Amino acid sequence: MTPTPMTAEQAAAAWSTLETPTEPARNEPAFTKPRKHYKPFSAAADAFVHEAQNTKRFYTGIRKFDDEMRGISPGHLALIVGYSHSGKTLLLLEMLRSNPKARIAWWEPDEPNTLTLAKLASLVHGIPARELEQKVAQGDKEAISLLRSVAEEHFPNLIVFDKSLTPSALNDGYKEACDVWGDSADITIVDYVDLVMGAEVVPQKMDILKSFVSHNEVGMIAIHQTSRSGGAEGREMTISSGNYGGEQHATMMIGVRRKKAAIMSELIEVRGKLLRNPNSEALNDRREELAHDLRIHEYTLSANLVKNKRPGGSLVDEIDFEMDLSTGRLYELDDGDLPQQYLNTFGAPAEPAPASYEQEAF
Repeated sequence: MTPTPMTAEQAAAAWSTLETPTEPARNEPAFTKPRKHYKPFSAAADAFVHEAQNTKRFYTGIRKFDDEMRGISPGHLALIVGYSHSGKTLLLLEMLRSNPKARIAWWEPDEPNTLTLAKLASLVHGIPARELEQKVAQGDKEAISLLRSVAEEHFPNLIVFDKSLTPSALNDGYKEACDVWGDSADITIVDYVDLVMGAEVVPQKMDILKSFVSHNEVGMIAIHQTSRSGGAEGREMTISSGNYGGEQHATMMIGVRRKKAAIMSELIEVRGKLLRNPNSEALNDRREELAHDLRIHEYTLSANLVKNKRPGGSLVDEIDFEMDLSTGRLYELDDGDLPQQYLNTFGAPAEPAPASYEQEAF
């Protein structure tokens, strides 16, 4: 039996009997389950405003880096990456010399804080470390007073933790430091990443540090060492120079190296080739060039900015610094400048290298 079609009036009457569904409010989600991951994108605007207006940023004191990084903000993790004995800690100490009154919590379980104090005293006052130690050992009152003044007057807000670096020690130590200052830190420091306990691999250690800076809303500089095999030739740092990962966790990444190591590696290679082909003019010329460069870079340290997530910030090509071998101070070199220590030792660049120098280098 075919149903009789509804008239327009009957259809309208039927619709009027149905209850109109209530629409959810535009600003309210239609579901009521607990939200563990969701947050409105508009919250990012509040976070950006908070960060942009937060004046608690740590500046390195190196103009070219600071122009692009615009400071290390709370919640940011900056890495100083380099080969073993490449000058990473020297660069860090130079940053501290530019921030004498800053509130700094520094974890360095690899060496006692007495060595850190001695390095800072030598750096700040320009006194050779060997000379300072000898005077203190002899009971020189002026040297002892100078040493104390560095800890009590020059860096009154520096707190150094030289015990094991576990996640609980990191958090408990930071709480104690904040209690002493009555405020949060301007920067925290970990020297170095591999010494973080509670995790086996580098990415997990980085997770611990990243969680710490995020939870405590504080910036951090962490020293990170490249693999020993990669460090043999002293190559320039790149984004992938970290030891088994970790670079993805960093907001900024500064690479450090000694060009001396790369030059020595090539010089060894050239000398080996000369044993097989001693009359090669090209190899002999290259040997002389490398020996000359080696004398220059005996006194240099080089650093570059290889990662920078600051919006609008750029990377920075290598900057050469003269490294005072007796005090650890760094002096930025302009393009074409030669280290003063090189000039004091060897004179003008045209002067031939002493025949014994290359032999001593090996």
